[in-house]
Amino acid sequence: MKKFSVVVIFIVAVFCLIGAFFASTASAQVIKWRMLSCWPAQSSLWQAATRLSKNIYELSGGRLQITCHPAGEIVPAAGVFDAVSRGAAEMGQDWATYWAGKNSAFDLLGSFPMTLSQHDMINWFIHGEGREMFNYMYGKYNMIYFINGITPVGSGIRSRMPLKSLDDLRGKKIRMSGKAAGYILQKVGAVQVLTPAAEISQALAMGVIDGASFNTPNVDMSLGMTEVTKFCLSPGWNMPSASGGIMINKDAWNSLTPDLKKIVEIAIAESNHYFTALADWDNANALKSFAAKGLVVHRLSEKELRQIEQWTYEYIEEEAKKNPDFDKVATSMFNFLKEYAPIRDYQVPYEHGRNPLSYPKLRNLK
Repeated sequence: MKKFSVVVIFIVAVFCLIGAFFASTASAQVIKWRMLSCWPAQSSLWQAATRLSKNIYELSGGRLQITCHPAGEIVPAAGVFDAVSRGAAEMGQDWATYWAGKNSAFDLLGSFPMTLSQHDMINWFIHGEGREMFNYMYGKYNMIYFINGITPVGSGIRSRMPLKSLDDLRGKKIRMSGKAAGYILQKVGAVQVLTPAAEISQALAMGVIDGASFNTPNVDMSLGMTEVTKFCLSPGWNMPSASGGIMINKDAWNSLTPDLKKIVEIAIAESNHYFTALADWDNANALKSFAAKGLVVHRLSEKELRQIEQWTYEYIEEEAKKNPDFDKVATSMFNFLKEYAPIRDYQVPYEHGRNPLSYPKLRNLK
């Protein structure tokens, strides 16, 4: 019995040591990341970050823990790109057009006038060359990239005064992001103003800006823009879609085990599916709210939209000559649009998006 007791005690001791070993190993394997966002916490876009973090935590069994930080909490929106690029934070939630000042090709990847619709962007990214183009551009800055949700066409320009045509924009200060959008506003005679998302409503209310374009009806509403404006000039020609995404520092990504990488990929793919659909769903509800508030919507004419498309192509052709990266991405996008055009025509009247009225003159466009 004494021998038996000794053996039992020995076995229990061994199991205790093994348990302690695995417990400490599991504890050591917990990875803690930070995700910085370009969006303020009151924006409906912010929930994409928090939901993604929660899903990754649950799918990884707590092994990958990501804290989310809205714009301004650690760095301002404009500082998110550099923070993730240099590894000060492992992840960032962004919109690629914000980084056009670093390379004009980023302008094409967030939102670009008169180009890819929401459905086009999904197809181009997943099945075309879009993923390759995003990772080509972000890869230059030590990052990889995933689409995390694509919103449909933007609301247009919200204002306190009635704006009914392009002529009405002349001399007005308009909040609108993007180099191409700025080029078109200049052609119209308007002044482009770059106002951070969290400050747009206040700038409208105080008359610092005359009009503002940010995102979809629901997102605009979440920022309070509909509380300080009564008019809207649509459609959102500058934003036929908007691609929100997740940038991840390459060194941080490469430090993950294969299974954690797959968990992150799957979680982001689910997030893309969920929030792309939610953007449409919430917009329908937002319009009901606008109707109750008496919002007045004016629409640009077909002639005006054709003029905007011509100005857009002027910019594309000029920029493609100056920047090989811009030429590379633009060519890929328009090759997709040309290849997709026949099936879109075939699907009328149930098609997604629009076929361009013409195409820019790019040397490698098929």
